[in-house]
Amino acid sequence: MKTLAILTLFASTTLMAQSWTETFKLPEGMTHRARTAGYDCGTFGSKYVSAPETFKSRGIEFKQLAADKELNKFLFEAVYPGAEGQECIYGIFLDRNRATKTLDFTHSLVKTTEGLEEGCKNTQDFLDTELASVAYEPSKRGIRYIAVQIVKDTPNDVCESGNVRVVFDRRYTE
Repeated sequence: MKTLAILTLFASTTLMAQSWTETFKLPEGMTHRARTAGYDCGTFGSKYVSAPETFKSRGIEFKQLAADKELNKFLFEAVYPGAEGQECIYGIFLDRNRATKTLDFTHSLVKTTEGLEEGCKNTQDFLDTELASVAYEPSKRGIRYIAVQIVKDTPNDVCESGNVRVVFDRRYTE
């Protein structure tokens, strides 16, 4: 009985330590969440690489992924600096297309604490275009990871293959 109480206390403090600061919410509810672990060149378990220059030069940092219970609706959150120096918080909403194994754009939103969303528009448009229809791949064992291809068959500074994925880890905590 004492062991059960300790385990319960440990589990609850671990969950509290893992604070999810979601700015946007899926209307269908969020059941699954994963933090960004890094970028790779197309293989799970390979060494993480830096963000591709097209994302890095804009200061884009992916933060997390959320999905509904049925894994049909997805939301990614990212942050980047706006034109006036404000922090732009970007949320992109995507629908899963099981036939093509893609996540397809529905809409995006941007928020700032200063109310200066207009200064976020250029990078929001860039992300909307780049992420309009992205291939995804869950890892095979226990679906710990999900990778989303943000650069496809395009020469870039980090992956010789031309493919760059952002990897989300559902057990990753900061």
